[in-house]
Amino acid sequence: MSEPIPLIQLTSLSKTFNSKAGQLSVLRDIDLAVNRGESVAIVGKSGSGKSTLLSIIGLLDDASSGAYHLCDTEVTTLSHYQTSILRNQNIGWVFQNFNLVSSLTVQKNVEMPLRYNKNISKSDYQNMALTQLKLVGLEDKAQSYPDQLSGGQQQRVAIARALISNPDVLLCDEPTGNLDSENSDQIINLLLKLNQNGTTLLMVTHDMNLAQRCRRVIEIKDGTVI
Repeated sequence: MSEPIPLIQLTSLSKTFNSKAGQLSVLRDIDLAVNRGESVAIVGKSGSGKSTLLSIIGLLDDASSGAYHLCDTEVTTLSHYQTSILRNQNIGWVFQNFNLVSSLTVQKNVEMPLRYNKNISKSDYQNMALTQLKLVGLEDKAQSYPDQLSGGQQQRVAIARALISNPDVLLCDEPTGNLDSENSDQIINLLLKLNQNGTTLLMVTHDMNLAQRCRRVIEIKDGTVI
């Protein structure tokens, strides 16, 4: 039986930035494979390159060299438009600062990824949003606004929003970074439950409690995997 094709496959991936002092190498020859259903934590000191790596995997930034396959598609050959389609269809993002729109209700925040999808009716995406809010335990907060919620509740809204498009992978950038220990535990338990139900998780974190509960931990040091 042949080996399954990884959901995410990086080969000799590097990233450099131009600075006044010349080229700055942030990532060097990264090789990484993530299979469907895995939970993977990326750890490392500040400035090690882990957030840049996640941004490239999440199609928010481009690699300088190397190959990147997502869902068996070679990303580096795509146009910007094709890349945006691939990102919207296959990746869900959860950020440290939640990135909710304060003027919109919780339900409308969750609906956002689908509101301009012409293939989904308004009633359908409204029902999908309520389904995701129920999944994260916030169906009773659908008509509340973000500033009426605790930090942990806001992060659960962000997770619901990330899941509404049924992405292949959920990318989390310091998902517990702005939360107290109680809310952090709630978010960790929610993410791991989602993973147990089949969601692929890839996250950058300084929270070793979260990292150690993932199936695999990858450490980045000076732009390389060690």
